[in-house]
Amino acid sequence: MRNKLISFVLSAMLVLTFIPQISFALEGETESPEGENVTIEEQATEPIEETIDELVDEVVKESVEEPVTEVSEEAPEETDESGVITGFVPLATTEYYYEGNPEEEELTLHLPEVLSVYLNGSDTPRDIAVSWEAVEDFDDTDFYFYSMRPVWGEGFVLSDSLSAAVDVPWITVYRQEPENDSIEPVVTEEEVEPIYTEEEGCIDPEAGVADDTADVSFKALALETTGEFVDGITEDSYADTATNTATIYRYLTGTMKLNTAAACGVMININAESAMSPINLQNTYNSKFGLSDAAYTSAVDKGKGSYKTSGGTSKNFKTDSGGYGLCQWTSSGRKTNLLNRAISSNRSIGNINMQLEHLNSELQNYPSVLTTLQRVPNNAAGAYIAAAQFCLAFEIPANTVSTAASRGRSCLSNYWKTYSGASSSATGTSFVSLCGYSYPTAIKVGKGMDVTGYAVSNYNITSLTGKITNSSGKVLYTKTLKPNTTAYKLSKLDDAMKFGSLSAGTYTYTISATDSLGKTVTATHRFTAASGNTPGKALGFATNGSNVSTSSATTASVKKTYSGKFPKLPKRGYFKKGDKGKQVKRLQKFLNWYGNYGLKVNGKLGSKGIKAIKKFQKSVGFKADGVFGKKSLAKAKKVKR
Repeated sequence: MRNKLISFVLSAMLVLTFIPQISFALEGETESPEGENVTIEEQATEPIEETIDELVDEVVKESVEEPVTEVSEEAPEETDESGVITGFVPLATTEYYYEGNPEEEELTLHLPEVLSVYLNGSDTPRDIAVSWEAVEDFDDTDFYFYSMRPVWGEGFVLSDSLSAAVDVPWITVYRQEPENDSIEPVVTEEEVEPIYTEEEGCIDPEAGVADDTADVSFKALALETTGEFVDGITEDSYADTATNTATIYRYLTGTMKLNTAAACGVMININAESAMSPINLQNTYNSKFGLSDAAYTSAVDKGKGSYKTSGGTSKNFKTDSGGYGLCQWTSSGRKTNLLNRAISSNRSIGNINMQLEHLNSELQNYPSVLTTLQRVPNNAAGAYIAAAQFCLAFEIPANTVSTAASRGRSCLSNYWKTYSGASSSATGTSFVSLCGYSYPTAIKVGKGMDVTGYAVSNYNITSLTGKITNSSGKVLYTKTLKPNTTAYKLSKLDDAMKFGSLSAGTYTYTISATDSLGKTVTATHRFTAASGNTPGKALGFATNGSNVSTSSATTASVKKTYSGKFPKLPKRGYFKKGDKGKQVKRLQKFLNWYGNYGLKVNGKLGSKGIKAIKKFQKSVGFKADGVFGKKSLAKAKKVKR
């Protein structure tokens, strides 16, 4: 009873105290009967305080006999906006697409407002407020997707054990072209989940469609059961996205003999450039020419390069500056070569196999890229590095370094995850590598050599050093740089590597890169300088943890054959789960060499071994059934890594 009375009194006190304040705020001053201007607050303050004191005294006196029950209030939850982020709860949805032409700020408004994180090593997740920003230059880059990274308050810092490029949950937003009205939504009205609830344009949870009051609509990106994108970005494609993706993968791993990691790295770049459509014309040129992808392709084919826009203006494929095809070939020289290949082979300019042949041919003129693709290990590091290097040195889009990191990360969470079956998580793992770098095998006295290639990592490269030492170990020339970025051109070392100033003798050229995780990769190469030498150089590739060492007489082969013994098949003609013995050990050793699958060489073929067999089969274009028999063994004996 006492508590109820006190509650009543306190309520009355609040009402009586607050009413004059509201009146004052609304009316300000009021005129008294005598004409004097006084505030209501001045009139009401004293009487109200006295009345409240009297009421409280009466209530206390009347209820003094009643038992008192103390009610303890819970302490308010701590809201300190600070801490070390040591982990993330995966986002439920990481892929979206949009329509229209929103500004970056408008687009990011509709992405999640919080991230669930683990702070200071705790196992209990906590939500922190975030905003989102585009990794690429949003206004100046004509992409089919944008990678959005979260931005949190200044009080939160990312643990040194986590990589911003790999471990932080990013969101990929795909563009749905407005003119493609015939494309079915990737998520139907029945399936769609509400993604944002802004008043000016929200998705109705019941209807699953965007309110017309908004200029941009968002839907979650659907995935097929195979895990491949169904992004519906291009119109009138000659084949659906899944079919194109499978065709590209088979060509890269079959005809070009790339491993799965390298193929995935190329594929994420093709998806970024053209959404896997060989007839894709750069977005802005669809509007500029007034032609759809299919109409443009047909016009170019009929005129053997010459065509007219919808407005009747004569154009030529070679010089119209519109990016086209799987790799968005743009310059007149590259488009001329593509057109010539199509005409000479009597195929459409939009034929996917013709374009893949052209890509293969072009890569012969990009030896540093091709060397990297041929040498990357068949693991997550290889997939990331292949994607980044292909972007850095072949595609070369705007904001190249940040875009390369974005594509490397997307490769891990999409194609690599799909085709390898491996988790995309790489917490605390460094991918630091030296990609397609040049090194001398012989120097002619007085003649120099250009330093080329890239240092690449999923963490910032904190130190890059190049040096030349003589046969006594004395350092003749050296330079150390502090890039603090995920990719860096080795040509920045060029001015200090004075190969042309060396006298006759034997020397060693060393490159070393260290990232913020403290991982270092070093490549060391011996070479000779002599007046009668024919200058020679080679391209190298070195991964994290590798100290590559070659001399002028021996240069590492691009493709290595397996030096171990191959297993003999059981009488039944194939290995199956549960098999044991010496031959199983041989199989395990081969699989570890081929794909770095991490199998224990214990002579017991278990579930992990069967998964490794499937990965091997998928990477060489076989049906991944996990049955290692005559065909798989024959392929293993021919394969090179």
